[in-house]
Amino acid sequence: MKGFNLKKIKQSMAFGTRVTTGAVFPRLHVFAMRLILPALLLLPLTGSVTAEVTQERVREVAKGLACLCGTCPRRPLDECECGWADQKRARITAALEAGQDRESIIAGFVAEFGQEAYVTPPAEGFNLSAWIMPIVVLLLGAVMLGVVLRNWSRQRAAPAAGRVPETDAGDPYRQRLEKELREREL
Repeated sequence: MKGFNLKKIKQSMAFGTRVTTGAVFPRLHVFAMRLILPALLLLPLTGSVTAEVTQERVREVAKGLACLCGTCPRRPLDECECGWADQKRARITAALEAGQDRESIIAGFVAEFGQEAYVTPPAEGFNLSAWIMPIVVLLLGAVMLGVVLRNWSRQRAAPAAGRVPETDAGDPYRQRLEKELREREL
């Protein structure tokens, strides 16, 4: 390499003087500048992107939590506009900025407010019945409706199938009915 003289370096080490050997790696600083300069130029762009993502993440976390202020009908925190919901959204924002993830923030709300913190109950344990029972009730209702409709259709079909045969002409009630009908026609 140009300017690299081992003999000069050894002499300078012996006498404590500094020897300039020229550029040992002349292209190193150019390579470093080509990597560092674009990274420094892109650094301000990352700040605005994280602010936008943070608001979306706040909505994502708040969507699963209920407003428990007492005046709202348990609306999700991302939809509610009361002061209590604003405070809790600010709390979620601060937790996200501190680096907490969605699950830990929700776990904090559940630890403070219990299972009521959820908008919908989680599908586990006893809460699973809240998801299954409506389906079971609908199925039972459909089965009962089918049984009732089938019984009604059988009752209508029974008189037609088991029709009473014509009575003979010697029946006194029949003769009296025919006589009265003839008198009315006149």
